[in-house]
Amino acid sequence: MSTDDLIVITCASGRQNSFLIPRLISHPNTSLRLIVNSEKSHAKLSSQYPSAEVIRADLIEPSSARALVHNATVFYHVGPPFHPHEAEIGYNAIDAAVFESKRPGNRFRHFIYSSVLNTQLRKLMNHDCKRYVEEYLIESGLNYTILQPTHFMDNLPYALMRDKGIFPAPYDPDIEFSFLALRDLSEVAAKVIQEGERHYLAQYPLCSTSPMSYTERVRIFDRMSGKETKIVKQSYEEAVQGFAGRMMGEKKEQRMLDGIQRLLLYYDNHGLKGSPRVCEWLLGRKPTSLEEWYQEQMDKDGK
Repeated sequence: MSTDDLIVITCASGRQNSFLIPRLISHPNTSLRLIVNSEKSHAKLSSQYPSAEVIRADLIEPSSARALVHNATVFYHVGPPFHPHEAEIGYNAIDAAVFESKRPGNRFRHFIYSSVLNTQLRKLMNHDCKRYVEEYLIESGLNYTILQPTHFMDNLPYALMRDKGIFPAPYDPDIEFSFLALRDLSEVAAKVIQEGERHYLAQYPLCSTSPMSYTERVRIFDRMSGKETKIVKQSYEEAVQGFAGRMMGEKKEQRMLDGIQRLLLYYDNHGLKGSPRVCEWLLGRKPTSLEEWYQEQMDKDGK
């Protein structure tokens, strides 16, 4: 990064950005503009990061998107998951960056899109909409980087396994997935932001692990903790309601539920798999293993 950078981050109160922002906030000569949707998120981030500019906005409005990019040098876009207008919000973010890049005296250099692994999977609505956003970005003329993270390792219900000895499986626990530690994603994202030009026009599929099943994940926990965890396969209806509750809280809209319902059916048969080699190359080290992630949680328990 050069001096006096202004980085715009959308969905700033989301989980993946909670790992990224601390990596950037103390970087010299760098300012952050954090975009949130709710008043609760605005208050939280304003208190947590007083040196950052925190703005509440709705990116479905093109005029709002343009204002958010004014004077920015980097746009790091995370779309709202399962939002019925996620693709349109992505288009608006890209259009705003294009508009800014053509403004006389602009400093805009880099659009980074946090997408998802294997956007080719059209049966998954949340993957398919990101495929359209990727295409729109590639054709925009902007310098871009597309990050394609897989299933997040950090979504494992560690506390429930530790305290209750139960793992509620929302899909077949023997189907394999590749997992990504959020700390690995944030380290890669920060590197791409800071190194800029080296990553222009790149697409990076990101996994920390090779494919493994949830059953294997649970058994590794049991070996490390000395506990015996019971895997309880949820009904489809339970899985949908649990997933939707975590994603949407009380406001469950059918247009958002559609994507969740399709995802659970797909995961129950196919999982989501990729290679950790690209992540290893970007990190310059072995990505976080499941054993390392568990040990980190156990070390926190010991404090």
